[in-house]
Amino acid sequence: MNAAFNRKGESMERKKLLFIYNPLAGKTILKNKLSAVIELFMKQGFSVNIYATRYSGEAIEIVKEVGDQFDRIVCAGGDGTLHETMVGLMSFPKHKRCPCGFIPTGTVNDFANGIGIPKRIAPAAEVAGAGIEIPYDIGSMNDRYFNYIAAFGAFTAVSYETPQATKNILGRIAYFLDALTKLPQIKPYHMIVRVDGEHAAEDDFVLGMVTNAMSVGGFPLFKKSKVSLNDGLFEGIFVRNPKNPIELSAAVTALMGAKENEQIVLLRGKQFEIIGDEKTPYTVDGENGGEHKKVLIDNEHEAVTYIKSPEKMKNKRKSTSISKKD
Repeated sequence: MNAAFNRKGESMERKKLLFIYNPLAGKTILKNKLSAVIELFMKQGFSVNIYATRYSGEAIEIVKEVGDQFDRIVCAGGDGTLHETMVGLMSFPKHKRCPCGFIPTGTVNDFANGIGIPKRIAPAAEVAGAGIEIPYDIGSMNDRYFNYIAAFGAFTAVSYETPQATKNILGRIAYFLDALTKLPQIKPYHMIVRVDGEHAAEDDFVLGMVTNAMSVGGFPLFKKSKVSLNDGLFEGIFVRNPKNPIELSAAVTALMGAKENEQIVLLRGKQFEIIGDEKTPYTVDGENGGEHKKVLIDNEHEAVTYIKSPEKMKNKRKSTSISKKD
């Protein structure tokens, strides 16, 4: 039976929800809440199909195979799980991409922080089923899509090279510890950067990021008033190679505040072309993005609809049956 009943006892057809979750994400905190989350979705009027991912890339396969048969997709996990779900959605024509909710259970969850999705499972699940639908820009780097970042250089490999078990035990500090081991390996890359077809910068950069996010690696880079996630534009941050400790300090200070100085180049545009002298490793949404000598990054305007908190839902402290200790 695929029907629900309203308060008057009237039958109403249930909408179909595809729930994909990564059982290994974060500290596996979803495990004991899973039944309550499913019950919540059913109370919201959904018929729920559940998939647990078993290996990297499976969420992409699931969405590609059955994603166009549902009214809503909700994924639970880290930024990587959300990334895979989005990639699956992007395989469909725009009018067939259903709205996507997200329950963040990963280590950092940059994207969720940027669009105001609650950090706790209970309110995040409520938002995923009953929040407001907002179309967001998606990036494409050569043949790869990303939600919030494409980057090269210092520390960009930390997320996907840090073992999941280490992330689960140590949380965000795992990224710091692994980053410290990478310090002696940091090298500059000579890059030419073009924005919307115009020459914008050329130098030796130790870090380059094209972002559609408020924070990266859990660190806030922009104030919400300065960045829109669906304006058709990306922000570019490029850090020149520091030649001494003073320049390094200036670079870090400017980077944390997204302020331009002699060490930081800030750019904004719809399309970024980055050309290097050699093949350079990239990351997309914290996942391995391959090695490229040249990348073309385009903004796919309002390509995927995500579900975020309306203000009234943000202010509700207790609205579900899921335990507060999540």
